[in-house]
Amino acid sequence: MFQLVQVSPEAKERAAEAKLRGDDAFRRKEYLTAVNDYTQAIDLDPSNATVLSNRSLSWMRLGQPDQALADARACKELTPEWSKAWYREGSALRLLQACLLLPFRFEEAANSFYEGVRLDPENKELVKSFREAVDAGRKFHGTDQGKS
Repeated sequence: MFQLVQVSPEAKERAAEAKLRGDDAFRRKEYLTAVNDYTQAIDLDPSNATVLSNRSLSWMRLGQPDQALADARACKELTPEWSKAWYREGSALRLLQACLLLPFRFEEAANSFYEGVRLDPENKELVKSFREAVDAGRKFHGTDQGKS
């Protein structure tokens, strides 16, 4: 469980600058640089869920599902009512499952996507990801019932 700490205005400003550097690096597809910049931002202001979400995505782009999942879960813990936090967790679980062939992650990913859909039912990407996770689990478990 995260304990929110008081962050000075100066630290928030420096964190915002580091986040902007991370955003720029991400746009240039320099994901490791983005991770480093986002890490600086998190160190300065650990209460910023957006930065955790962005670092999670950067870790995914680097093929590091464990780190992506840790950041997604930290983001979700800070903002459990933010659908993107659930989306990041589901995406990291899918990547972890794909990289390590862990079948139990299908249901866990589907549950994360479902929670995101519950919070934001109009989000087409969340709905699509939920369906894909359910379908992948059915195919893996042989309960696809004739779908191809």
